[in-house]
Amino acid sequence: MKNDLVSLIDEKTELIERISLFDNVVIIAPYNFEKESLINYSIQKASVEKKIVSISLNMLFSVSEDEFLCKYASEILNSLKAISKDSLKSSLQDISSSKISYIIEATESDSDKISVPNSNAPFNTLQKEAILNLPEKIAKENKVNVLICLSEFQSVISWNEIESFFIDLFHDITKRQNHVRYCISGSHIYQMNKLFGNKNSLLYKFGHITYLEPIAKEQFSDYISKSFKKVDKVIERDLISKILNVTERNPRYTEFLFSEVLKSNNKIISHEWVENCIEILLRRYIASYKSKLSQYNVNQRLFLIALSKSNGKKIYSLDFIRKSGLEYSAKLDKVKNSLLKEGTIYTISDKTIKFTDPLFKYWLAENFD
Repeated sequence: MKNDLVSLIDEKTELIERISLFDNVVIIAPYNFEKESLINYSIQKASVEKKIVSISLNMLFSVSEDEFLCKYASEILNSLKAISKDSLKSSLQDISSSKISYIIEATESDSDKISVPNSNAPFNTLQKEAILNLPEKIAKENKVNVLICLSEFQSVISWNEIESFFIDLFHDITKRQNHVRYCISGSHIYQMNKLFGNKNSLLYKFGHITYLEPIAKEQFSDYISKSFKKVDKVIERDLISKILNVTERNPRYTEFLFSEVLKSNNKIISHEWVENCIEILLRRYIASYKSKLSQYNVNQRLFLIALSKSNGKKIYSLDFIRKSGLEYSAKLDKVKNSLLKEGTIYTISDKTIKFTDPLFKYWLAENFD
């Protein structure tokens, strides 16, 4: 089903083309937007025309530069086993000569697992360069195109003072690579724009930036209606609209609700059943939403509750300012900017302000006056 949803995303054609042309790409969209599924789908389609070796790593789970580099080296070395054993042997010798340790563990399968452990001593610059240059070395030796997919790249910002040194080194090495390209994605819109859309950033113009927009409502609605017909069930258009309004066409939330609604034993889907499925989805997140709301200050909570009941367009209108209780536009602007930086909200191309998590918006609108 994920590939079916991905096939509805308008930006897929451009991404497939850019991967085929071997360009660097940066994909920015909120969490649960199926970015990884889209990237995998596009690589698969692009690989029909051109052989591409892709290596993927989620940076969200790396709390430091050294931890990331260990995981990065491990992922590349393990991927190399399927490309060339001779090249793997050569790469292991190279990292050994750089005094980077590694472990080979036997697994239940025929293939051993290689890991680069995180030692107490931090990597020096030469060791960092050796790890970041591994993909280029592999690509040249084996005459292949290597695509490195790094998701949740904005995580580097949490590395504090290390961040700028890593970005300097990453930029310096990647710009000299001829056989490696990068597909970078991230969910924190403000931070990703700071890294890749800011003219003062070293990574400005690193690659073509694609902002994923929600799947068109009519397109999504037709897809859901046809999917129900395939299993001999009927769902009214207004119920499909209800689902899409709650999820704001977020692929993962929509997929979950879609799956829950399909569990109905009745041929004709009722309003009560859809409402029940929405409650099931909400119950998964209510505890985290309550915790999240308690972490905002009073003005932030007032702004978010008012925004949850609006279309996100005219937030500087007297009506919105009155409903938010923030008294004047300068105070509202300060609160809005703090929430943009925190990542709770973001702006789309027409300047509309949206919630990063549409279900959080729905919960606020339903539970607070």
